Amino acid sequence: MSRRSGRDGAPLTAWVVLTGLLVVPVLVLGGWWAVARADNPTRAAAQVEAVVVPVTHSDVRAETGVTIKLGDAPGRAATTSAAGTVTSAPRVGAALDNGVEVLRVDDRPVRAMVSAAPPWRALAVGDSGPDVARLQEFLTTLGLYEGPVDGKFGPAVRRAVEQFNVEAGLGRAVAGFDPATVVWVGPTPTTVAEALVTEGTAVAPGVPVLSGPARHDAVVVLEPQGGIATSGDFGGAATLTVGAATVAYAPGSGSVDDAAAVEAVRAALAPATEGTARVAADQAREVAVVPASALVQGADGTLCVYGSPDEPPVEVAPVGGGVGSVQLGPDLPLTEVVSNPGRVGLETPCGS
Repeated sequence: MSRRSGRDGAPLTAWVVLTGLLVVPVLVLGGWWAVARADNPTRAAAQVEAVVVPVTHSDVRAETGVTIKLGDAPGRAATTSAAGTVTSAPRVGAALDNGVEVLRVDDRPVRAMVSAAPPWRALAVGDSGPDVARLQEFLTTLGLYEGPVDGKFGPAVRRAVEQFNVEAGLGRAVAGFDPATVVWVGPTPTTVAEALVTEGTAVAPGVPVLSGPARHDAVVVLEPQGGIATSGDFGGAATLTVGAATVAYAPGSGSVDDAAAVEAVRAALAPATEGTARVAADQAREVAVVPASALVQGADGTLCVYGSPDEPPVEVAPVGGGVGSVQLGPDLPLTEVVSNPGRVGLETPCGS
């Protein structure tokens, strides 16, 4: 009986094996199809909702570190805010005081301005601040303004500026002050020691046009590459602090010349003759603050923020920053931004 059972079981075993070979692939394929048709929980989890946060506004004071040393400072370089072609160059030996013609750009005179700090913005009716007060003092020395030096650009200042602009070759009815019409030569009158441009030179805002005589016994301020403006908006006036000494400093001037200020810095550095200092803007500026993660850089280098994933981007230019945040201009046309744009689908790429 045992041999018979073995013979009868052989066909059964073959059928079992054959059935397994046919059924298992079907089950595997069926399972794969079912999984493929079902929602993928991993993929669903990878989708991130946009996190929208409010834009905040704050008043900040630009500040940066600089290296200073006592000694002779090179002649102060005076820069122009005008753009065009020099048609009359500065004359070596010329004494420069308020209103004296320094050079001509596109045949329009650009005149010297002597003040505690340089003009740093265009001014018009309604503006106010220390720079307006310096403009009032400038116009007073030219005999164009007789009102109070109150830092307010009112009708009397407007009339004086209009007359100044006529003399600057801008024509009548130009009621705003343009820094391109002057060259700031420093807090005191100076003499042209070297002309840095000649007739035919193309100039643009920030181009040095002349240098004054070397300054002896000064505090030389070594600003960062590109000037102190690369570290923030310092406006036209700042302070320099080293130890317990704080003295006035004109951003971009590269030195402190006032005898009392030099002695104060010398005492703070003693016995050393060089060291580090902090430069801080006199006037705070309003900025819009967003998370650093809100910025997106386009393929062309453009920086953008988004109000929502389906809105077009807004191009921005940072003016400062802190820990985890970026400061933008106060005119940012958004009240909130997407703080995680790199993890959500954006309708319009930055820089497109």
